[in-house]
Amino acid sequence: MQKDCVFCDRSKLEERLIHENEDFYVVATLGQITDGGYVLLIPKEHVSCMGALSPVCTITTFDLRRKIYRALSLEYCQNVQSVSYPVIIFEHGIVGQTIQHAHTHFMPFMSVAVDFTPRIRTDFPIAEFEELHQYAAHLHELYQMRREPYLLWTTPKGKFMVCWNPSAPPQYLRTVAAELLGRPERGNWRNMDPELDKRLCAETVARLRPYFL
Repeated sequence: MQKDCVFCDRSKLEERLIHENEDFYVVATLGQITDGGYVLLIPKEHVSCMGALSPVCTITTFDLRRKIYRALSLEYCQNVQSVSYPVIIFEHGIVGQTIQHAHTHFMPFMSVAVDFTPRIRTDFPIAEFEELHQYAAHLHELYQMRREPYLLWTTPKGKFMVCWNPSAPPQYLRTVAAELLGRPERGNWRNMDPELDKRLCAETVARLRPYFL
């Protein structure tokens, strides 16, 4: 636990808390770019990125990630026919973080597919790109060797991609997602209409909690 870290303080997450186990929280995200269903997976262990998780926590992410994906797919993505994997997963691995505590974003497409890859390749043309063969374990292995900042995301075909050492600004992937979804005003979570965001977060918690009972 880190003093003054908002993700280490359960009381700061309680209103948005969907599920927790021994190692992780699942919470509704502040700054709902979509109309609900946008959640974070947050480790209770205070680490800088998901690649820095302990081996035990790295293993336990698998089942929880599947549960989150299933819940979002069933609750929010029933009408999405254009892609095989209608939930995008992404992480600012040290770079672009506004809170210096590891967290993974899960966002349902609802209607429009979001493909970060072309934009990231354009924005960081000299960065190294890599496909992960097994998300948590492979990311952990690579990060332990490289110890470098990264961006991580999934493609509409369900592939996990990582970009090493990009000079990404704060909230970069959020901003790109908001632009691709036609909602650029929701890119910065601090600028979100607080009443709308509070309502969308509350609806997200109410709709997703039953999947974790």
